[in-house]
Amino acid sequence: MRAILFALAVICAPAQTMLKDGQLHVVLCGTGSPLPDPQRASACTAIIANGEFLLFDIGPGSWRKAGLTQLPLANLSAVFLTHFHSDHIGDLGEAITMSWAAGRAQPLDVFGPPGADKVVAGFQAAYSLDAGYRTEHHSAQWMPPAGAKAKATAANSDQPVFDRSGVRVFAFPVNHHPITAAFGYRIEYRGRKVVITGDTSKSKEVEKNAARADLLIHDALSKDMILAAAAMAEGMGQKRQGKMARDIVTYHATPVEAAETAASAKVETLVLTHIVPPLRDEAHQKVFLRGVAEAFAGKIVLAADGMRFDFPPR
Repeated sequence: MRAILFALAVICAPAQTMLKDGQLHVVLCGTGSPLPDPQRASACTAIIANGEFLLFDIGPGSWRKAGLTQLPLANLSAVFLTHFHSDHIGDLGEAITMSWAAGRAQPLDVFGPPGADKVVAGFQAAYSLDAGYRTEHHSAQWMPPAGAKAKATAANSDQPVFDRSGVRVFAFPVNHHPITAAFGYRIEYRGRKVVITGDTSKSKEVEKNAARADLLIHDALSKDMILAAAAMAEGMGQKRQGKMARDIVTYHATPVEAAETAASAKVETLVLTHIVPPLRDEAHQKVFLRGVAEAFAGKIVLAADGMRFDFPPR
């Protein structure tokens, strides 16, 4: 028992420090895509500042990564969805339920494009029996029913989506056609700026919102690698796989396009995430990053789950 308590204390200590140290913290909890990748969960980025713990997207496997990365799960303030593809929402039920189990006692705010209410209602329905079991087992004192709830709010780009404790979050439209409502988010805190694109092709809106950002977290797909895979699939008679592969290159930015946006916006650090295809070894990484350094002279980071960036106030 002492070993268990000691382990819990070790996990909680850095989480509480991040909440209270006055810095803006960014932790990558999921840097992959819908394609199977043993190294990466699906899309999820955590922002922690001044007592607020925010998650941007919550793809499959990412909630467990948040726990393994020692984030303050009981302090989850809100979830922001960029759009409703399954690899961006799959762990929403886990985030609601397990942050409640960790100690969150009030309904969880979930922001996203119009339609967020349908997504939240679906997860609430799917987890409703589970919620009843937990309250009955542990009692309402320890598992208050309000904590099992989530409240959906449709975000818009006319005003801050979230403005609390000095942390401000703004939504802006991105181009992920045919998805008609897809957002990126700009987070500001004590002179620092972080921009998360969600899924997008090259976008002037991203460039505008990322102007002089400390960190631009941009999705990236290697068109050359995917088209080569499509041609191989078609050559083997796998027409469906080839068709699907060719389709996805039309609504994601390439690594070089992300770098061009970062250069135009004069950001300090570019983080390439939502990696497509999965990169199995160093050779694949080199192909994926080909031309990126020539397009952007700033710091370039190939995202990996668990990466953390810390920004003291300016």
